[in-house]
Amino acid sequence: MKKKLVCSLSLLIVSIILGYLFFVGCFLGFLLARYIAGKTSGKPGRIKSIVIPLRKHKIHFHHWLISSGIIILGLIINAGALASAIFYGVLSGSVFQGIYSYTDWHKILIPKRHPNVENTSVHNTEHLLEGG
Repeated sequence: MKKKLVCSLSLLIVSIILGYLFFVGCFLGFLLARYIAGKTSGKPGRIKSIVIPLRKHKIHFHHWLISSGIIILGLIINAGALASAIFYGVLSGSVFQGIYSYTDWHKILIPKRHPNVENTSVHNTEHLLEGG
């Protein structure tokens, strides 16, 4: 509840400061991310997640993390003159949706043996197939 309140208030304050085009972009970015991303935590979306395997872990690049990186890169290279408020709004809406809508938004470095939604039912029924 606290996370959602902080996210909502932050977005509202930034939207007031940056204007209605930013707010429209946020709204569109939120809807687009909601449509493309998985319905709930661990469910695959319409576009496959970017996951890089390491030895004992995997790195999950959430859409909010990618959008944040693009925002930061745009600010570092001073793309503010090239990118509009709508552009930054769409990216911010994607960040907001990714953090606001999922309980696993903060899980980036994940152990490889970590069960997810796709294999939970198989994982929980393996003991039935063993010589029991």
